[in-house]
Amino acid sequence: MRCIASLAFCLFCATPAAAESGDALGQARYADMRIDRSSVLAAYQAALGETPDARDADVQQYGYRWRGSPPEQPDWPGVRRDTAYFLGYQFVTIAALYAAPESVSGWDDDDKSDYSFKKWGDNVTNPVWDDDKWWINYVLHPYWGGAYYIRGRERGLDRMQAFWYSALLSTIFEYGAEAMYEPVSIQDVVVTPVVGFLVGEYLFAPWRERIRAKSGNLDWSDKAALFITDPLGVLNAEADRVLGVKTTMQWQLVNNVQAPALAGGVGVSNPLPEYSRGAEPVWGIQIRIDW
Repeated sequence: MRCIASLAFCLFCATPAAAESGDALGQARYADMRIDRSSVLAAYQAALGETPDARDADVQQYGYRWRGSPPEQPDWPGVRRDTAYFLGYQFVTIAALYAAPESVSGWDDDDKSDYSFKKWGDNVTNPVWDDDKWWINYVLHPYWGGAYYIRGRERGLDRMQAFWYSALLSTIFEYGAEAMYEPVSIQDVVVTPVVGFLVGEYLFAPWRERIRAKSGNLDWSDKAALFITDPLGVLNAEADRVLGVKTTMQWQLVNNVQAPALAGGVGVSNPLPEYSRGAEPVWGIQIRIDW
């Protein structure tokens, strides 16, 4: 689903001479107005980058960003949405661990049957040094720390911001649904973001850059590598598609001299109807929302 709302509010400031002209002059001025609705619509579509070619390109780019560089500025709405999705994913993960054998989850039948908010409170206030298998603590957790880090970088966060974002997601998992079953793990809280930073910055990021620098179309192995290094990003893009989420919101001033700058850096002169381009200044606010 793709809906675009474009609202233009124009405030007309009449000059003193126009005010003195009276109704007759005003009627004479606008008596010969002819509005070509199709040309006006086309002008506004061009000003918004909504030409057929642009729309087709936008549809092709909808979903996970397999190509291109991360945004230069942090995409905070996207970060918040990723975090919200993660809160939901962790309960799915807990369900999978619940169904897994004790050798994988570390939970016996008593642990699985004995959980409550009181137990959660005890678990989060009494962290322990866990005795999970080495590959869980020092391979799986650093991997997810790197994946969290890459998710932050893909949203335009710098290194330090992405590190703290990785620490945030790790803490949410350790103190969230997992604490319903077992105490918070001290080494997991530390190892996941710290070693994950090294994995994300010096392993995942260069790997992803080399893939995206390739010419031609990406093959299945390239996309598999991008998925492995940013699984949350791919899952979140699919969740956006299913839920119909495509967040783009712009607002900018417009006038009767030149259209606002476009997202692609191209402007279209005088998108307003010809009758509005006179002695009186025409100003307004143009709002574009995609969802």
